[in-house]
Amino acid sequence: MRFIGYIAFLVLIFGGCAKEPKMNDSIVKVISNCGNSDIVVSDIKGRKKSDGFMQAQVIGENRSDSYQLLEYQVIWFDKEGFKIESILSKWQTVPSYANQPFQINATSPNTKATTFRLYIKSQKEVICEEQYDGQ
Repeated sequence: MRFIGYIAFLVLIFGGCAKEPKMNDSIVKVISNCGNSDIVVSDIKGRKKSDGFMQAQVIGENRSDSYQLLEYQVIWFDKEGFKIESILSKWQTVPSYANQPFQINATSPNTKATTFRLYIKSQKEVICEEQYDGQ
């Protein structure tokens, strides 16, 4: 019985060290789980437009029975990973109606942006943190 427990422990340890399969179409790196509340992010996309600016789009859903005014912040980074300071990176609001989807769109402050990080909060509580890794 002890041997089976030891094997199960090793499987968990080595299974946790396994590399995540790389998906060529994936442009999202999930930093923390966004399914811990009634606000669920179902899709996040980023792209470089022909004019050189980056565009971010987030699709989510309010699964609660009440309206929530969400706040979001998009932080943009250059190719070296440095934060691009901008007034566009301030907290902004988006309505989230009961049992309805919501959408957030943002455009980078300049053409040097290659990646972004998105924060969403409701009532001063961070409920989702997503990062576009630019690959």
